[in-house]
Amino acid sequence: MNKSDLHNRLKDIIKEEVGTALNERSYKAGGLLDPENFDPINPEIHVVGFGTMARDYLRREIATRLEGALKTASDAAAGGPMSYDKFKSLISLIDDKSVLQLQIKAEVEVAEQLEKLRKKGGRRAQPIPKQF
Repeated sequence: MNKSDLHNRLKDIIKEEVGTALNERSYKAGGLLDPENFDPINPEIHVVGFGTMARDYLRREIATRLEGALKTASDAAAGGPMSYDKFKSLISLIDDKSVLQLQIKAEVEVAEQLEKLRKKGGRRAQPIPKQF
């Protein structure tokens, strides 16, 4: 990694962190839409840059995208004239900045947030199922 790449990467990280702090979000990819009042089984969540949705819908969306990536990979593995293009499109499906990766990171962050609330407990604690 040369100096300009490192400089650009650090600049991007700083911009992301400052943006997160300015938006007063405690999450990067996703979190509970209303941490004070939510359904502990199927909460509404906010996926940054994507929108809000129920948690079960997010999980189905992740599974659907993974099935699509698997189908693309199996079609590409079969060979043929479009094999190269299918492998190239597969890269964009599983890239670090893809929608699939964002949704997976959001699901993990929501699980961590719910687990933290569950462990917090207290007299008025909500009965949140164990996440891990």
